[in-house]
Amino acid sequence: MTQADGEITPASSLSGIQLQLFMLGTFRATEAIAWTSIFPYVYFMIQSFDEVDHADIPLYSGMLISIFTFCEFLSGMVWAKISDRIGRKPTLLIGALCGIITAISFGLSKSMVAITLSRALGGLTNPNVGVVQTCVGELVERKEQQAKAFSVVPFLRSLGTLLGPPLGGLLADPVKLYPNVFQEKSIWKSFPYLLPNLLVGVLSFSGMVLGLLLLQETHPQLVNKPDIGIRTYLAFKYLFTGNFRKHNCARYSRLDHAEEDGIELRMETEAEPEQEAIQAPCAITTSYKTKPTEKPVSKAFTLQVILQVISVFILAFHKVSSDIITPIFLAIPAKPTKPADNLVERNIFQFTDVFGFSSQKIGFILLTQAGVAIIAQSTLIPWIVGRFGALKCYRMILCIFPVAYLFTPFLVKLKSPFSIIALLFDLWVKVLLSSTGYICSAIFFLARINGVAASFGCLARSIGPLISGRLFKWGIQEGYIGIAFWTLSTVAFIGALESFFLLDHA
Repeated sequence: MTQADGEITPASSLSGIQLQLFMLGTFRATEAIAWTSIFPYVYFMIQSFDEVDHADIPLYSGMLISIFTFCEFLSGMVWAKISDRIGRKPTLLIGALCGIITAISFGLSKSMVAITLSRALGGLTNPNVGVVQTCVGELVERKEQQAKAFSVVPFLRSLGTLLGPPLGGLLADPVKLYPNVFQEKSIWKSFPYLLPNLLVGVLSFSGMVLGLLLLQETHPQLVNKPDIGIRTYLAFKYLFTGNFRKHNCARYSRLDHAEEDGIELRMETEAEPEQEAIQAPCAITTSYKTKPTEKPVSKAFTLQVILQVISVFILAFHKVSSDIITPIFLAIPAKPTKPADNLVERNIFQFTDVFGFSSQKIGFILLTQAGVAIIAQSTLIPWIVGRFGALKCYRMILCIFPVAYLFTPFLVKLKSPFSIIALLFDLWVKVLLSSTGYICSAIFFLARINGVAASFGCLARSIGPLISGRLFKWGIQEGYIGIAFWTLSTVAFIGALESFFLLDHA
């Protein structure tokens, strides 16, 4: 539909599309912060509950983290159907509102049952995993645009994943960490883990408001439905700038499913080339020349597609498991609770040495990890991927992961300060590996498997922490505290072998 028709059409400039991708990315980033912010303090939070045996804390920690993603996995199809009925935008806004409620309820919880229910509800009421991917596919449908578009949202989510742990570690139990600011007789003493969750609630609320005002509906049958949020934005814009003109916009022709791969971001635009400023959001209209022919599922899931999904599953399994058991490994008190007091180390793998760090120290350590990742993602990683290619880089990093996991538990045996230096180096290497792995997979995996890969990645993030937590508990009791890391090393080795069966542009 053209401007002559008197209709508002989609944002035409590259910045207009980037604004929409950024808005979608904020939903994923906020969700990631909510999920990962509990990593540094979950051990201490569960420890504060009298009904939990100290030996069971690693198991419950893994369960508490995995239940969120498992409930996401369970509710994914339900949210997809809801978004088909009411639209993508309302669905995402409902999810953001539920995220605010569940985050604050988690911070106010005082029992294991309460925090478990809160996390489960947080996962069940989170529609972002599938709906955001659908929005990106509907917003950017030309094959030349999809590869870059599908990488924008995961990049923002990865930033949220990196920032969540340090924020949680630095804000948990503020009365103990910052006694000059937070008084002893205050709500922060009664609810020591409310502050990081309150921040999550504020971020979710901010994302919800921005989404209401700026996010466009992408559902093909609902794009022309009146949007009170965008109308409000335009009214405020007119009030403060006096500018209410309609913008020229790009048309997006639906991608034929036979055209599968694409790398660069290009547009067919009716706007002037120099029109690059961020413009007011507009309703999307999608033109259909012919109804796309869907590929049968049996033909879509070729051997290469299956191998790619398996690769995503394995990477997500060991990466997220490591992210969860590492803070637990750092947080366990210097004197483990359950192993035999007269334990004799019979081999190099049998030991129970730990770091015994506070949540604040863990937060600072994870903050350095996040800083390294953010800098590397904007400088080093693009150069490496451009120099060696996505698939070759992917194979290389998968081959390094098993070695990294193998040596992680032994770092505690080093004398201070060498143990801290080695720990930081270990964490920095791992975050560089995982950042490179996710960027590479976003480049060479087919766009059409994004939804399937996201679902199986979600399942891996559910199973991994649960298994790793149980192994960690067993390791503490039996004197093999590194067993969880060594298991991840084995899983990562299998993933490295599997990567050599992957082909470019399958």
